Amino acid sequence: MFKLNIISQLLGFFMLAVMVNQWSLKLLLVLLTILIVLLTLGRTWQILRTIKRFKWFFLVMFTIFAFNTPGEHWANWPFSVSPTYEGVKAGATQTLRIICMLAVLSMILANNTKQQLISGFYFILSPLKYLGLTVERFAARLWLTLHYVELNNNEVQRRAQNRNTSLLSRLKAMTDLKVNHDVESDLSAIEFNIPQFHLLDYSVIALLLAAIIKAFV
Repeated sequence: MFKLNIISQLLGFFMLAVMVNQWSLKLLLVLLTILIVLLTLGRTWQILRTIKRFKWFFLVMFTIFAFNTPGEHWANWPFSVSPTYEGVKAGATQTLRIICMLAVLSMILANNTKQQLISGFYFILSPLKYLGLTVERFAARLWLTLHYVELNNNEVQRRAQNRNTSLLSRLKAMTDLKVNHDVESDLSAIEFNIPQFHLLDYSVIALLLAAIIKAFV
């Protein structure tokens, strides 16, 4: 059974990021429903923690759209300052766009290793070498970013599990963790592996390109 390689996944993510800006609230709800089904089948629950972290951002953004978009004011609103129907719809649409993109990104991160992600970005950005961009340096920095984000998440989980331990035990764990970081950094190496393209990859890319052309023409 074939699956999309990392290059196709990243290209699909970039194309989808362009298309969702043209989609209505109904289409976004359909997309979110499909993504929820895929996330459930893949048992990818990272998106729930991500949405929880962004909850205040979503709330503030929705409020700004709801109360600052011109239109028909909400009927029977008990306060003098009221949201508009157009603002509520715009806020919900923009919130769904971000949630959908976070869901797709969560699926990509959950189904690919750091090595695959770096290889995908490297081959996608390789043509920019002719414009003077040092793609190898960009790939190395991206690897370090993903590496330390992963370490930070592990540290947060470890602290959550060890809240009831003594101060001495926590200090010892932090010392051991630092040593492990140094050892892992010395042994880490970046390899660029060209992923194989199958018919499914070409089909998905062609469909997304056709959808983008249809949306903007």
